[in-house]
Amino acid sequence: MIANNQQMTNDTMTNNQTIMNHSKKINIIRMLPLLSCMVCFIYNPAAMAQTVVVTATPVVAPVVTVNPVVTANPVVNTNVNPVVNTNPVVNVNPVVNTNVNPDVDVDVNVDVVGPDRNEGSWFATIKDDKIRIEFRSGDDENNWSSDSDFKLSDFPNLPKGQKGEFSLKREAGNVVFTGTFDGDMGSGHYKFTPDDTFNAYVKSRGFTNMRDRDSFSFYMADLKKSYVEMLQKNGYSNISINNLIAMSALKVDESFINSFKNIGYTDLPCHQLIAMKSMHLTPEFIKGFEELGYKDIPINRLIALKSLRVDGDYLKGFDAIGYKNIPVNDLITFKSLGITPEFVKGFEDAGYKDIPARSLVPLKSLHITPEYINGFKKLGFTDIPLNELPALKSTGVTPEYVASMQEKGFKSDNLRKYIQLKTSFSN
Repeated sequence: MIANNQQMTNDTMTNNQTIMNHSKKINIIRMLPLLSCMVCFIYNPAAMAQTVVVTATPVVAPVVTVNPVVTANPVVNTNVNPVVNTNPVVNVNPVVNTNVNPDVDVDVNVDVVGPDRNEGSWFATIKDDKIRIEFRSGDDENNWSSDSDFKLSDFPNLPKGQKGEFSLKREAGNVVFTGTFDGDMGSGHYKFTPDDTFNAYVKSRGFTNMRDRDSFSFYMADLKKSYVEMLQKNGYSNISINNLIAMSALKVDESFINSFKNIGYTDLPCHQLIAMKSMHLTPEFIKGFEELGYKDIPINRLIALKSLRVDGDYLKGFDAIGYKNIPVNDLITFKSLGITPEFVKGFEDAGYKDIPARSLVPLKSLHITPEYINGFKKLGFTDIPLNELPALKSTGVTPEYVASMQEKGFKSDNLRKYIQLKTSFSN
C-alpha cells in the first residue's frame, strides 16, 4: 500500500503539473505608447496557459496574471489486501475534486532598470502611416529598451539624408530627437524634458507617491489631465501610479467603463479593467454567453474564460453531443485540461454513453484513452466499469502488464485482481 500510495502521489503530482501548465498566465510586456502594442499570453489557453519570461524591462510593463487554479486530482481508493485471498477486497471509487478558482492577479510594474530614462538612443522604422521608435539606454551598465508606435503625421520634419533634430511634445513633457533617417530607417539620440506643471497637477489629484522617473512613463502612456479627471469622476480616485499609467496606456476610457456598467458590471476594480482591456474582453463576449443561458458570470470567471478562449463554438460542440448547461467552473476545467467534444466521442465509440461531466476530468487528467481501453478488450476484458478505469491507470495496470502476468501463469477474468497483484508486488 505504501508503494501504491507513492505511485498515486506521483501520478497526482504529474497531473497537477499538467494542469498548472495549462493555467493561463498572461504577461503584457509591451503597451501603448511603449506599450501601445500589447503582447499577451495563455490561458493556452490556451491559453490557461503559458508563462512568458520577460528578459528586458520595458518602460511600462503591466503583468496580468490569470491563474485559474484547477484542482482535478482523482483520489482513487484502491484498498487491496496484500494477502492473496480468493476474494480480494478492492474499493475502486475515484473521488474527483475539481476545485476551480480562477483568481485574477494584476500586478502593474513600471519600474525600470537604471535611474534615468530621460536620455538615451533611439532607433526608428517607418511603416505606412506609423513610425515605431525603440528607446534604449545610453548606459552599458543599466541596459533597458522599449518601443512604441507613433503617428507618422506627428513628425512632419524628419531629417532625411543628413543629421537633424525633431521633437514631439505631449502634456507630460517633450522629447527632442537628434539623428538622421536613411529611407525608412533612422537612429540617433534623444532627450526627454518633463513638464513640471503637469507633474504638479498629478500630485495635486492625490497621486503623492509619484517618483521623478514616472514622468517618462506618463509621456509614453500619453497621460493627459483630462484622463485623470475622467477616472476620478468615475470613482477611480485611490489608484496607484502604476495602475494610472497602465490604464492610460491601454486606453481604458470612459466608454469602455460605461459599456460594462450598461450590462450590470458596475464598480469594477481597476486591476480587472486592465486585465479585461488587455485581453480584449468586451460586452459582446459576455452577451454571447448570456445568449447561451449563462447569466451574471463573475468578472474573474469571464477573464478566465477569455484567457482560455472558451467561446460559443466551444460550448455548442458539447451541446451537440448532449452536454447542455455545463457549469462555468467545469468549462474552465475542461478547457484547461483540453477536454473536447472529440475526446468525449472517443469514449462513446468505446461503449461509454452519457458520461457525467465531472467523470471526464479524471479520465483526461490520468491520460486514459480509448486506445488504453481497447488494449484490455483485446485481452477479453469488455465492459470495464467507468469508475474502475482511474484505479487501473493510477496503479499502473496496463494491457501490457496484464498480458505479461498472463504469460507468467497469473490468469483471471477480474481486473481488480491485477490491481491487487500490482500493488502487492509494489509493497
